[in-house]
Amino acid sequence: MKVLLTNDDGYQSPGVAAARDALIAGGVQVLTVAPDGPRSGTARSASFRKAITQTRAGGDDANPIYVTNGTPTDCVRVAVLSGLAHDVDAVVSGINEGANLGDDATYSSTLGSAIEGALLGFPALAASQQSRDGRFRLVDLTDYDFSHGAKIMTDLTKLMIRDRSKLPPRSVLNFNAPALPAREVKIASLDRRIWDPSRIHSIETENGPGWLLFGTHPERDPTFEHRSGSDSWVLSQGDAALTPLNFEWTLPSARTAFTRWARSAVAELNKARAL
Repeated sequence: MKVLLTNDDGYQSPGVAAARDALIAGGVQVLTVAPDGPRSGTARSASFRKAITQTRAGGDDANPIYVTNGTPTDCVRVAVLSGLAHDVDAVVSGINEGANLGDDATYSSTLGSAIEGALLGFPALAASQQSRDGRFRLVDLTDYDFSHGAKIMTDLTKLMIRDRSKLPPRSVLNFNAPALPAREVKIASLDRRIWDPSRIHSIETENGPGWLLFGTHPERDPTFEHRSGSDSWVLSQGDAALTPLNFEWTLPSARTAFTRWARSAVAELNKARAL
């Protein structure tokens, strides 16, 4: 088994190191191609008029690390389309510093680069870690324990590779690990943020008033609806949330089939973790 690993916090981030270490410990070869610095919140931003470079930055011959000057989506594209990732079985993005839940996932370049992998024909997984304080901020401000989530991420990746022929095309797993070690993994829907314009934090700039649209204030971030069965609700219960997404937009049956597979995979995973 071999995966292409990327992330949006930069090739030197502790999250990508935790993902790489866990995958290798699980018997998976890892080709890491990640940005030269943080690229959070770029969703599926791609470079159309800039040459993307990929430079060897470490690792060994079996598990090399490359750094690029592009976005996370660029990382996946250049690795695959240049032929560097010609023999990988899946694309993994993460582990992100902070959860990517509900509406927030649409801004996430962790998810965005996983989607790129799916569109290029690979099983794909986006992995994110809630901060230790268990808050649901737009931008987390505290530290992370990646170890437990990384193990689940690795097991999910291996299940996707094993069952690759059964998965509908353009399928992505959005995985979020809770602050503390998860009791179990649960299938979850995407939750919704509750936006209140009066709570957006403003500051003075040299050009007049400005508004901090994300990471507004540690005590004033918009909350989630926390609907039962949603990803934020699952994390609040101490479980890990897994949201199967399919980008075969006009074929609803593809998402249904992927959700069916995900439920079976989660049951198998939870059973193995309980032994």
